[in-house]
Amino acid sequence: MLGDKRYGREETIGKTSIQLGLYADPNDRARMVSEVKSKGYVRNMEMRARRKGGEILQLLISVSLLQESGEALFLGVIRDITEQKRAEEALRLTQFSVEHASDAIFWMDSQGRIVYANEAACRSLECSREELLSLLIPDIDPLFPKEVWGTFWEKVKQRGSMTFETQHRTKHGRVFPVEITANYLEFNGKEYSFAFARDITARQRAEAEHTRLVTAIEQSAEGVVITNPTGDIEYVNPAFTRITGYGREEVLGQNPRILKSDKQDPAFYQQLWATISEGQTWHGELINRRKDGKLYNEEMNIAPVRGTRGEVTHYIATKQDVSERKTLEVKLQQAAKMEAVGRLAGGVAHDFNNLLTIINGYGELVLDSLNSDDPMRGHLNEIMKAGDRAASLTRQLLAFSRQQVLAPQVLDLNALVADVEKMLRRLIGEDIELAMVRDSALGQVKADPGQIEQILMNLAVNARDAMPEGGKLVIETANVELDDTYADRHTVVTPGRYVMLAVTDTGTGMDAETQSHIFEPFFTTKEKGSGTGLGLAMVYGTVKQSGGYVWVYSELGQGTTFKIYLPRVEEVAESVLGSEVRGRPVTGSETILLVEDEGAVRALATKVLQDLGYKVLASGSPEDSFQIGERHTGPIDLLLTDVVLPGMSGREVAEHLVRLRPTLKVLYMSGYTDYAVARHGVLEPGTAFLQKPFTPANLARKVREVLDAGREQSS
Repeated sequence: MLGDKRYGREETIGKTSIQLGLYADPNDRARMVSEVKSKGYVRNMEMRARRKGGEILQLLISVSLLQESGEALFLGVIRDITEQKRAEEALRLTQFSVEHASDAIFWMDSQGRIVYANEAACRSLECSREELLSLLIPDIDPLFPKEVWGTFWEKVKQRGSMTFETQHRTKHGRVFPVEITANYLEFNGKEYSFAFARDITARQRAEAEHTRLVTAIEQSAEGVVITNPTGDIEYVNPAFTRITGYGREEVLGQNPRILKSDKQDPAFYQQLWATISEGQTWHGELINRRKDGKLYNEEMNIAPVRGTRGEVTHYIATKQDVSERKTLEVKLQQAAKMEAVGRLAGGVAHDFNNLLTIINGYGELVLDSLNSDDPMRGHLNEIMKAGDRAASLTRQLLAFSRQQVLAPQVLDLNALVADVEKMLRRLIGEDIELAMVRDSALGQVKADPGQIEQILMNLAVNARDAMPEGGKLVIETANVELDDTYADRHTVVTPGRYVMLAVTDTGTGMDAETQSHIFEPFFTTKEKGSGTGLGLAMVYGTVKQSGGYVWVYSELGQGTTFKIYLPRVEEVAESVLGSEVRGRPVTGSETILLVEDEGAVRALATKVLQDLGYKVLASGSPEDSFQIGERHTGPIDLLLTDVVLPGMSGREVAEHLVRLRPTLKVLYMSGYTDYAVARHGVLEPGTAFLQKPFTPANLARKVREVLDAGREQSS
C-alpha cells in the first residue's frame, strides 16, 4: 500500500516538483525560491508537501545552490517531521487541556508536596500558583493529616489508582467536598501521584435533594404511581400498597387498569387518557377496586413527566383514598339537611301551637259546660282528641327542631330503665323477649326524665314493628369513652366521657338509603296511617338538645341498634318522681297581669283565670303592660307573659315590671323555646314555664303552682 502512496525513482526523474504536485501550499515554494536566490541556500525551512496518495506531510528542507556547466543546480536535504509535529501538537493540546481543565489537577510527590497545579486548582483553593506549590496535600485536605499521608501513599502505589471522596479547604478557610481520582506513576526515576479533584458540592446537594424527595415519596400518605408512556407501572410507593392492597412486586410491569371497578363508563377513561396524552394534567375522582375486591373512592392527579427535549417520558399519579371523607361529607350534608328541616318544623310548630291553644282551650270549656247526656259531647270529644293528636305532633316537631323546653335533672339511667321496664313489656307484647344489660358502675347524666322515657318508648315501638313474628329486644347501658379516633369518624362528636343507652332488635333491619332518612320528620317505612314519621325525629332532636349524639347501625335481615350517647356528669342523681301534687285547689283570688299579643289566646286565658276567681289585667303589648304596672293601685301577684312579643321579649317585659314591683312572680308561656328564658331549650334555674298549647286545666295548675311556690318555701 505504501508503494501506491509514494513516488518511485522512475516517476520523478526528469520532472519538476510542480509537475509532481508536491507543494501543498504554493506559497512555500515561492518563499523557498526567493530565499535561495537571495542567500544561495535555505536551512531547515518547514513546509508542507503532498504525497502521491494525497497525504499531507510536514517536511524540514535545507537547499543549496550549485553552479555546474553554467546551469543552476540545487542540492536539497529533506527530513519528514510529520510525526514529530503531531507529537508536539499533542503535547501542546495536552498541556492546554490540563491547564484549562474544569477539574483541579495536582501532581504530588511521595512526601505530599504539590509540584504542579492547574488553574482550576488555584481557583478552587482561592490562592495563587506560587502559594499552592509551597503547600503539602495535608495543608489543603483536613481529612488527610500528615500522620496518615504515608499510609495513603502506599495504598495508591499498591493499587495504581484510587477514587474516593474527601474535603478541601481554601486559603480563606472554606471547606467543600471533592471527589479525588489519584493515579500512581514513575517519571524520570521519581514517584508521583497525578490526581484529579472535582468539587462535588452541587452533586451532594442534588443527591441530598434526591434522597429527601425519595424519602418524602416513600413516606407520603398519598399513593404515588409512575408509569412509562404506554401505562406500564415502573414504581409505586408504600402508600399505594396500603391503599390498594397490592404489593410492589405484584404491580410492577402491570397496567393501572387492574384497579378498575367498572363503576365508570368507558368514556370516562377515554377522556382521562386524552387529557394526559395531550400533555395536560388530569384531576378527578373515581371508584376503584382493592385487591380484596372492596370498592373505595379515590382522588387522583395524573401529570406528564417530560424529558430534556420536551417529550413525555413518564406519567406520575398521586392517589388519595377519600372513602372516609366522602362518608363524612354525606353525614355533614345529612346533618345540615336535618338542621334546615328542624328550623322549618320549629317555625310551623310555633304558629300552630297558638291555634291549638285556642282550639283545645275553648273545646274544653265547651265540653265542661255540656250536660253528661248532651249528644254534642261525642262530637266535641272527637274534636278534642284530634286537638290532642295535633298537640302531640307539634311537641314532636319541637323535639326534633330542639325547640322544646326540657326540665333536666341528674339521672341514673339504670333506675329510669328499671322504672319503665313493665310498661315496655306491655308495649312490645309477649312474643318479643326483652333483655336488660345494665352497667353496675354506670355514671350519671343530666337529662329530662320524661323525654328519655319517651325515647325508650319510641324505639321500643319501632323495634316491635320491625319484629312482626317475634324476636328479641335488648336495652343496654354502659360507660364509654369517645376518643379522637371515634370523633374523626363521626364529625359532630366531641371526644369525652359518655353514658351509652343502646336499644337493639333482631328485626328486619334497614338498608343504607333508609338509614339516611330515618331521622327526618314525616319519613316512615310503615304503612299509610300506621305512623306519623315523627318518633325518630323526636328522638334525634331530644338527644341533640341534651348535648348527646345518636347513631344507628343496621343491615337488612340483621336487625338494628340505636346507640344514644349522653355526657357523663359527676353530680348525685335526683328522684325521677314528679313534684306535682294532684288534687290541690286550683282556684284563687290573686291579681294576674296577662301579656299576650295573640287576641284569641289572651281572651281564652282571661276567661279561664277569671272563672277560677283571679282578677286579670289583660294586655296585648309590652308598652300597655308597663302602663298597667305603673297605674294599677292594688297589688299584682303574678305576671303571665308570652315569651315572644312585638318589639320586645317576655324576659325584658318581666325585668322592667319586677323593677316596679319587686315581689312580682313571673310565669312564661310560649309555643317554642327562646333564648329569653332558655338556652338550647334548657330552662334557666328558677324559671317557670308553660308550654303551648295548654288546656284550661294545665293553665290553672301551673298558675297555682307558681303562686304557691314562695309560700311553701317560707312555711
